[in-house]
Amino acid sequence: MDMSPYRELFVSEANGHLAAFSELIVRLEDSPGDSEAIAELFRHAHSMKGMAATMGYEQIVAIAHLMENHLSRVRSGEWLLLPALTDLLLGGGDTLARLLAGIEAGNDACENTAGLVERLAAFDIATETVTPNPMAPPLDGDAPPPEAAAPAQQQFRQTDSFKTIRIKTETLDRLVNITGELITNRYRLSKCISAADGAECREPLQQLTSLLRNLRDEVFKARMLPFSFIADRFPRLVRDLARKQGKEVTFQLAGKDIELDRGILEEIAEPIVHILRNAVDHGLETADDRVSAGKPFGGAITLTVSRDKDHVEIVVADDGRGMDPERLKAKGVEKGLLSAEQAARMTSHEAYQLICTPGFSTAATVTDISGRGVGMDAVRSAVHALTGSLAIQSQCGQGSRFVIRLPITVSIIHALIVQSGPFEIAFPLNVVLRTLELKHSEISEESGTAVITLNNLPLPLRSLRQVLNLPPIPEKENQLLPVVVCDVGGTLLAFSADRISGQQEIFVRPLCSPLSQLRGVTGATVTGDGRVLFIVDAVALA
Repeated sequence: MDMSPYRELFVSEANGHLAAFSELIVRLEDSPGDSEAIAELFRHAHSMKGMAATMGYEQIVAIAHLMENHLSRVRSGEWLLLPALTDLLLGGGDTLARLLAGIEAGNDACENTAGLVERLAAFDIATETVTPNPMAPPLDGDAPPPEAAAPAQQQFRQTDSFKTIRIKTETLDRLVNITGELITNRYRLSKCISAADGAECREPLQQLTSLLRNLRDEVFKARMLPFSFIADRFPRLVRDLARKQGKEVTFQLAGKDIELDRGILEEIAEPIVHILRNAVDHGLETADDRVSAGKPFGGAITLTVSRDKDHVEIVVADDGRGMDPERLKAKGVEKGLLSAEQAARMTSHEAYQLICTPGFSTAATVTDISGRGVGMDAVRSAVHALTGSLAIQSQCGQGSRFVIRLPITVSIIHALIVQSGPFEIAFPLNVVLRTLELKHSEISEESGTAVITLNNLPLPLRSLRQVLNLPPIPEKENQLLPVVVCDVGGTLLAFSADRISGQQEIFVRPLCSPLSQLRGVTGATVTGDGRVLFIVDAVALA
């Protein structure tokens, strides 16, 4: 299969991982005990290796795998991140950057990396075989790489009838930003007109609203790409992994013509690769085990994409061994992630979600495919960052299903605005199942947790005041309590608030450091009157 159409996307994603990799290593030199930074550093190396394996870039796979091995020892506490190791990892990152530059230029093997691979394989922290030397030549031991050729001038192609042109994605991103700003200012204009009782302006305002919606829809259409943009490489990925494992696997892909925003496609490609790799390595049994269990000799993996109004559902299913929730609970207790009492109260669905915990893995051995307990953690983080949901379904002996539900776009979304004390926050409407008003007498308590009943099912209730560290307000007789019920990956969660302000179309802005470190927050928006609203992650809040 010709993988060249995916080269640009791979280089873009890989360069992002490398940039973060270098930044984190420099940060760790000042704070070597930062476990979160070490875990994130490990994830970047793991992701780089997985993407390169998908594309068939063996030089990058070899280097990233060895770097990942060293970082695994640092993460487990076996090694310290001493300067010798830091220099070696930075040198490896520089070599990967040069390999990526060569791939971007069309030269997939731009330099000999045997020297670096040998140094990585032979490195032992006890002997510090690499001596820090800022003036040392590149670690591969070869001549310095030639200067990168000047980037070619962007060429715009158009048909003879001038109906189509190529547009830089940066231009489309700016159009989305401008559209979002226009929508924000429309709300501000609406409030001004209402305050001034400008009845004569209401009709033009309605026309402006309609035009802005049309503009939003057209801009999003320009950014839409079919799922096949990332999915056509998946059959090759599954085939290669199956051959490496000595397994017979049939892979089926349906719905690849469904379109999503390019930004979502870029972010979701890597999580799907993680799920497929786990399905081949962990999910499917060997041929002998399948025959003994009365199953067909070869396993089956399906990837199905479907659209439901303004959402897309991606389902990866296999007919493998499935997951045993009791075994997952026992592993969680063994790793100290939960107590025996908590494990006993866990539902099967909650037990399946344990595999998304950082460092959690039931694999007996670590391979270059999986088993390090990093893949599903990255999957859940990526899905939640896109304001999506991840549901895991499984049955012992029958297989597993991973259901990812995503909005068509995450730049401009519909949200439910909720107030708690002086704070206003926004719930993405795609996770809101319904709203309720309950009396305090309708709230009960089970095992120290507030619970409400919806359709004869008990739901845990969390107070947003408690989440936001606000003092509780005294209960008043017959006072109704506003409640937001969220459906996140098939799990229903309820949040109590002081007031529900209503729905609004908002322009999502990404958060920069230090706000990006806030737990339970995926972005922010600015209202028409200048207020900042945070967009929440319901799972993290719960």
